[in-house]
Amino acid sequence: MTALRRLLPALLAMFCLLGSAPLLAQASVRIKHLSYSVDLADTTDLNDALSDASPIRVHGTVIHGYTRWFVRWRSFWRADDGLCRMLRVSTEVDIEFTLPNATRLPRDRAARQRYTTYLNALRAHEQGHADFATLAARQIEQALMTVPPQADCEQLSAAANARGHAIIENTRALERAYDDRTGHGRTQGAFLD
Repeated sequence: MTALRRLLPALLAMFCLLGSAPLLAQASVRIKHLSYSVDLADTTDLNDALSDASPIRVHGTVIHGYTRWFVRWRSFWRADDGLCRMLRVSTEVDIEFTLPNATRLPRDRAARQRYTTYLNALRAHEQGHADFATLAARQIEQALMTVPPQADCEQLSAAANARGHAIIENTRALERAYDDRTGHGRTQGAFLD
């Protein structure tokens, strides 16, 4: 909870910045959906069946869903009057979801409903991770456009990239706080025990 309290001012500032900034180009977002198969027809324990089927390991722990994302940016500038100025910034976001895919649903009606509820909550939690990526892309576009003119374009590029990497690092910290706050989706209904 203390990590979240430390990050809360930065998160609030970020949302204020986004709300007050001029509209920028929409980030290009590519989404890839991966899945792993699991047969739940005869299972008596959904958690065990999903854990046995899942190929996802994070720090040695088996998890049922995962979202990977990457944000790339390109800066366009022009040198004139002895200064290099930022003209435009574009971002690209790649998001990859990995979730279970039941080849057969549980025969038991209550277990089938429990799996459906769990899967929907797991999807919602993983979408939260993806939302951090698109937020980072917008922040990068805004922050890089405010890099002051530099004596040369190499300095401008270095300053812009430093800002972009700092935003990615901060976003990863916010994402970890999101997992801590939600118990990796538990408070959002993504649990089976």
